[in-house]
Amino acid sequence: MKYLQKQLNQHKGKIVWLASYPKSGNTWFRCFISALFKGEIDLAHLKTDGIFSLRHTFERYSGIDSRMLNDKEVHAMISSVFLEHAKNSQHMLFTKAHDAYIYNDNQQPIFPTEVTHKAVYLVRNPLDIVASLANHNATTKDKAIELMNNPKGYLGGQVKGINTNSQFRQLMFDWSGHVKSWNEQKNIEVILVRYEDMLHDSFNTFKNVVQRLEIKASDTAIKKAVKMSSFKKLQKQEKEKGFREKNVRSEKFFRSGKTGQFEKELSPTQIQNVIDAHQEQMKQLNYL
Repeated sequence: MKYLQKQLNQHKGKIVWLASYPKSGNTWFRCFISALFKGEIDLAHLKTDGIFSLRHTFERYSGIDSRMLNDKEVHAMISSVFLEHAKNSQHMLFTKAHDAYIYNDNQQPIFPTEVTHKAVYLVRNPLDIVASLANHNATTKDKAIELMNNPKGYLGGQVKGINTNSQFRQLMFDWSGHVKSWNEQKNIEVILVRYEDMLHDSFNTFKNVVQRLEIKASDTAIKKAVKMSSFKKLQKQEKEKGFREKNVRSEKFFRSGKTGQFEKELSPTQIQNVIDAHQEQMKQLNYL
């Protein structure tokens, strides 16, 4: 495991962004990374290398009470925070992000290019995201669709001087806007990974990502990590030990892990609402 980490440390950029719209396989991929590098997955203490929107990391390196800052002020500083974070890290950082790839008022990307190795962008059929997102947010499917179709959609809250959530508000745009923000920017290399390929061709999909991240891992090591991070095993571990990233209002985090469930879970009207809003990107990603 240390050998794998040493390879990545040779690269100038220390951060691999694990970016996605919510419920697109980000946590599943983090479990695979944990299995590959650490040889274990512990949902009770799942740590790749943090979350981009986490206040704790921001406050650690800025020395500022983040509750006193508004969105624009956070976006102006967060790139510098992660520059310092990478500088002080002795190993490669795999960092989760649900934020869209955006620029602050100074026209600087909020994700610092200087310390970025690459980004892994995980994408999933938006029709299958709906029920999963509704379950995660403990809301209705119509509300989930409303969020996914909102060009100004965001996660979390950020009220100056009041909000005490552990994470900043995360601007996502609508589903299509999120996909385009990451895959159309030219500052960093993006490895696009479809949730459906992770599910139906797990070994080859994960192996391709490992190779493109320039990690020299054996087929045996990858197969072992894939097996350890299978959806059924993650469901079993969550049932037995729980998962701290689960919304306390939802029944479980790892819900079904299947594809094409929208045909049973959504009404024709709901399906059409999603397609009408995201047809262009869905076609490009072979979801239509």
